Amino acid sequence: MACPVIATERLLLREWRDPDVEAFIVMNADPVVMRFFPETYSRERTRRFVARIRECWAERGYG
Repeated sequence: MACPVIATERLLLREWRDPDVEAFIVMNADPVVMRFFPETYSRERTRRFVARIRECWAERGYG
């Protein structure tokens, strides 16, 4: 099932694209952003997380 696209004037929700991953890696490595999580995420952990989200969409239709 394809991921739906939801767009408003200020927000765009869509499936992950390869160029999105680098910004997500940077965000997950930032201690300020991740202050309410047990720890920051490494580059590899973030890549695995994105892969899991993509797999869930492909298999179940949600991420």
